[in-house]
Amino acid sequence: MTTVVRFSSLGDVVLAGSLCPALAPVTFVTLERYAPLVRHFHGVEAVLTPSQGLAALRRALPPGPVVDLHGSLRSRMLPADRRVQSHRLARWARVAWKHSSPVPTVLQRYAEAAGVQPSRAPWCELPADRGGALGIAAGGSAATKVWPHFAQLAAAWSGPLISLGLPGEEVAGTEPCTERGFDATLAALARCRLFVGGDTGLTHLAHACGLPTLMLMGPTHADDGFWSGPQLGLELSCRPCSRHGGPVCPLGDHACLRDLTVEAVLRSLNELS
Repeated sequence: MTTVVRFSSLGDVVLAGSLCPALAPVTFVTLERYAPLVRHFHGVEAVLTPSQGLAALRRALPPGPVVDLHGSLRSRMLPADRRVQSHRLARWARVAWKHSSPVPTVLQRYAEAAGVQPSRAPWCELPADRGGALGIAAGGSAATKVWPHFAQLAAAWSGPLISLGLPGEEVAGTEPCTERGFDATLAALARCRLFVGGDTGLTHLAHACGLPTLMLMGPTHADDGFWSGPQLGLELSCRPCSRHGGPVCPLGDHACLRDLTVEAVLRSLNELS
């Protein structure tokens, strides 16, 4: 039994799941809020959480290799045979100096640590029913990662729409599926045939479930290593201005997403479909 450690956040947990089919059978260690989702990853047979403390978690680890894909001070308190390398300085350098030196993607770093190749999507199981809606993740962990034209996209789309996310992130003109747990989220994704969202965990999850998924990228950039699927963004000299987004645009105009048009997004979605 191989143990995989990735406590958070949603996008990173989902990406870590891509290694589980090759490592199976897997015990996955994550925060309690992600445990219901991780049970849907192919190859995962058991899930452990640190809710009872790290000492209890260490005692509960099954025999076998431990792969730490978090690499934090907390995860380093657990025994591990292999740990992920951060390449933090190289990733920050891309943001600071806007150069194009290659940075290993998250999946490449995870694969190197685990010694296996990531699985191609899907690696997260959806309910059997499949619908024809466009799924939308309009929210984001940072204000600068939010595309401001989702309502206009919904108005221009000719089919059913479902918006996923937290309360307050619903898009006008869509059927909302606000946070009610991962079973409800996966049931909503099963009703979609396409998905579009910003650089956020729900977009990663849609891709992991096998949906044709378009990520709209503004202050962050696919070359920074968090995304390797279809993406749309404007090539501006100020990008990337952040690895994870921020509360305000440093230049004050948010042009990276403000100027990304509904027409361009519709064209890309039609190409995906």
